[in-house]
Amino acid sequence: MEAMSRVSRLAGWRKRINSHETFTHDSIDSLGYDWERVATPSIAPRFPTKIYLPQTTADVVKAVREAKALGERLAIRSKGHSSNDLVLTDRGSMLLTEKLNRVVEVDEEEMTATVQAGAVSAQVDDLLAERGLGLPVIGDHNHITVGGFASVGGISPASHRFGLFIDTVQRLEYVNWDGELVSCSRTEHPEQFHRVLAGLGRHGVITTLTVRIIRVEKYRTVLRNHQRHYVNVDRFVAGSAQAIRNPGEALMERGVWVDFGRFGVGQFSAYRPTSQSPYARARDAVSYTMLNAIGAVAGRLPRGVDRALKYVGMTGVLFSPGYATMKNVEFFTDKILDSTVGDPTRMFIVLAPLHRYEALFRDSYELMRDVRRQHGCFTFISVYVKSIGSAYLAQGGPDDGFCELMFFCGIGRDGMRPEVLEDLVTRLDDICIYNQGFRYMHSRTSKDPARRAKVDPNEYYINGGHGNAT
Repeated sequence: MEAMSRVSRLAGWRKRINSHETFTHDSIDSLGYDWERVATPSIAPRFPTKIYLPQTTADVVKAVREAKALGERLAIRSKGHSSNDLVLTDRGSMLLTEKLNRVVEVDEEEMTATVQAGAVSAQVDDLLAERGLGLPVIGDHNHITVGGFASVGGISPASHRFGLFIDTVQRLEYVNWDGELVSCSRTEHPEQFHRVLAGLGRHGVITTLTVRIIRVEKYRTVLRNHQRHYVNVDRFVAGSAQAIRNPGEALMERGVWVDFGRFGVGQFSAYRPTSQSPYARARDAVSYTMLNAIGAVAGRLPRGVDRALKYVGMTGVLFSPGYATMKNVEFFTDKILDSTVGDPTRMFIVLAPLHRYEALFRDSYELMRDVRRQHGCFTFISVYVKSIGSAYLAQGGPDDGFCELMFFCGIGRDGMRPEVLEDLVTRLDDICIYNQGFRYMHSRTSKDPARRAKVDPNEYYINGGHGNAT
């Protein structure tokens, strides 16, 4: 009975998550768009004329071989979250991983799960939750597939403990562009294994992955939010730097600074173990029921009200509840803030060594402010910060820790001209290179191949692990 009620509860929770009220991923029309539509809603679609919908690895092999014989390039797509010209093809051929979505095996002895690449990480996590298990790192809403995550990296509020999602991958199978099935792991053909991870689909089509799992009760385990608030950006940088470098017993963490133009507000949350008391559970339930209601009505109200509601949601993020289940932390911002409601938004993500955090924050934040002063294109500038312990990013060197800065910016009524955007991402890439960092390659980067090679962590593995591109 308990198992059945848990399944029912999880199914109900899944139905309440939809962070994109103005469009659905499960539509033929969606195949003509990537995440760029969130920043530029009026953008013209680029529709494919041929779609492969494989359900098995054999189907993928057949599709790749057919495309090669016809001299066609295959665009690989799951849900279309990338905004760096990675998943679209104009009148070309597309391989859609939508139905390549089975959980093949859960091995509790080895503590691994083997899943097909099109499986949604949130749904895999829910299936594991029925056994008291979970993924260490998952996407922050219910449309991110494990194959898509493995192709770009994968970050969560637990990344200071577990690294990127790709750091939890133990083995994978992929079909290369000659139509050959390749099996590889950390010990078997490791050079191919590391090259495919965060490879943006350039080396072939991932079909299955074996990932590490952990024993955890994400829906039941309540954490205490030890948070600090800031009204001065320099103090936020200093305070967040100390928190991400010394997480202590924090199981999950995240910080955010929001610049509204005339003033700024910041906070950092460190989620630590606490007594699993009725009081803690009640605080979590009441707080998140109220906050999630904001996300639930977003997109269903008049435009002006929706825009105001987005700012109310941002206030809810800045003044986070004092208690939260691990699952609520994982999906917190996405269940409150709808990226497609109110001001259009655009993401820019930078990863760099932790010792460069202050300089990286100062330089990149000042760039965003400078663009706003010159062009008036941002209604607000927010930056979410986390720390990441990643052997993949360390590239064979000592893993002294990395940091993520995710800029989430509101776009004004007049939008952002293409030349302004290209100048911004070029300057951001240069800041990233100067600070010995990387870009998260599914967010917009410069189109200059030389720059892109320097900010792409996969380039190191393309080169066989001989020399760092940065």
